[in-house]
Amino acid sequence: MAVAYKIQVDKDGANVTAQFDVRVKEMGSPELLADFHLNVEGENLVPDFKPGQKQFNGTRNYVLKKPDKDAPVTFDISTNQGWTKSDSCTLRGEKTRDQCLFANE
Repeated sequence: MAVAYKIQVDKDGANVTAQFDVRVKEMGSPELLADFHLNVEGENLVPDFKPGQKQFNGTRNYVLKKPDKDAPVTFDISTNQGWTKSDSCTLRGEKTRDQCLFANE
């Protein structure tokens, strides 16, 4: 496993907070993060990601268009050495507070 990641997406009413920490495990290796997307309702919350980094972390906020409807959350990560990972979850519309958590730390 070349990359460690923890991505937590919290829903509170219409407000979503996404926290993420994505990093290459072996800092001395030539492996670099090539791509990272984190989407809520199809909107990429990390358009500022730049390829070639060893680590990328931060917090992003988003307002759901229809908080009473299910909202898909997806992510994908890849490296310049061919490692890839993607997954999905749903923030449930019937819940005022909900969470999606993806991690391999």
